[in-house]
Formats: sequence, C-alpha cells, structure tokens
Amino acid sequence: MRGTNVLVTGASGGIGGACAELFAAHGATVYLTDVNDDTGRAFTATLGANAYYRHLDVTSETDWADATAAMAAAGHDITVLVNSAGAAMKATLADTTLDQFRRMIDLNLVGTFLGLKTAAAAMVGGGSVINLASLRGVLATAELGAYGAAKFGVRALTKVAALELADRGIRVNSVCPGSIETEITSVSDFADDDVEAYVRSIPMQRRGAPEEVAKVIRFLAADDSSYVTGTDLLVDGGQAAGVRTPKISNEKV
Repeated sequence: MRGTNVLVTGASGGIGGACAELFAAHGATVYLTDVNDDTGRAFTATLGANAYYRHLDVTSETDWADATAAMAAAGHDITVLVNSAGAAMKATLADTTLDQFRRMIDLNLVGTFLGLKTAAAAMVGGGSVINLASLRGVLATAELGAYGAAKFGVRALTKVAALELADRGIRVNSVCPGSIETEITSVSDFADDDVEAYVRSIPMQRRGAPEEVAKVIRFLAADDSSYVTGTDLLVDGGQAAGVRTPKISNEKV
C-alpha cells in the first residue's frame, strides 16, 4: 500500500489501532487520530516513520478540517479514510436518557457523517472510505437501542455516499463486526452478560480479533476491491446467517 495516505479515527486501540498497524506494516502513510492523546502518541511511536498522530474529536467539524489540512500540507493528500471511532452503551430505551441517546448518535453517526463530508472534499483524486458499522446495525438487539440506531444509520449513510461519490472515483463501504475482543464492551453496562452462553451462540464458537476485522478493511481500502462500493461486509463468525437449533447435551455433570 505504498503511496496510500490513510486517516484512521479511534486509532489508539481496538479495531482502529489494528487497522493503523496493518496499514503501516504494508507501507502506507498512516495518520492515527483519537481523543486519547497520550495513548495514541505512544502507540503511534511504535509504528515507524510513516505513522503520525493527531488529536481528532470526530464530533468536531473544525478538528476534521484541521486534520485533513495538516495531511495536505505535509504532501499526504488523503486517499483512504477509516471511520472507526465510536462507543457503545447498554440500556433499555426506558432507561436511556436523551443526553445518552444523543451522545451515541454524535459519536457513532455524526462522526461518520463529518468524516464522509470531509473526505468528499479532500479526496480530489478518488479514494476509499470504510465506515465501521456493526452487527447491531444489521440485527436489532435489545438494550442496545441507541447504539443500534446509530449503526443502522451508518449503513444508510454509507450507501447514499457510495451513490453520490461514485462518479468521483470514491468508493464507500461499511464493515459490520460482530463480537470482537475490544474495549468497547468492557464498560460496566455489560457486566451482567453471560459471555460464555453468547459465544456458544456464534456459529464459529469464538469471538473475533481486531486484526481479523482490520484485514477486511484493508481489502476494502486496496485496489483488490476496486469494483466494490455501497456494500456492507459482515465480520461476525456467521451470526447474521441465521439461527441454529440448540442440541440437548448428553454430557454428565
């Protein structure tokens, strides 16, 4: 991916961090962005001379403009954008406050919108945008109403942008991860989940790794996917494929 200039949001860890690491390893110039500046700078320093860090609050239009302007000033006009920044919360709709709902929409959906808008202006020679949606933006999930609403919206924005930007050579796709080993579900909201039972419901019987999602994102960023736009690519171990009937266990306890 030499000659590719990538901006990754939420890049201090998780899927965003795995993307930044993979892109840098394949020769791309990578701008890691986040609001966790100390962690982000420390991680960026491990990725080599072609990795740079910038503070970027994805809900700030000014931060987006400053980041892409800094890339252009350094001779690194953006060619790939990975909209990875986001957060989740678990609560019933009745227990979700208006401020919490708006926060989920701002982080996950408004941030993606601003990234798309900025990329559309900055990608003068074409490029690729990969938006992080979620399996929860494909399959509605109880107690994840605000998060799911945002991620369903990300998929809609992705398709609209793909239609509007196709004639400019800009491809736009979304990746929908299922259960991935990241910090996003480590907050106390998820403490009462039966993780073992949940994993048993996944056809592949395991959670995914951030690196597995990053490889899919790299495919969508590279010329290997040159005729792919406006699609949702699920990385979920088979969960969205359907339902398997549980079998009675004959094991003695």
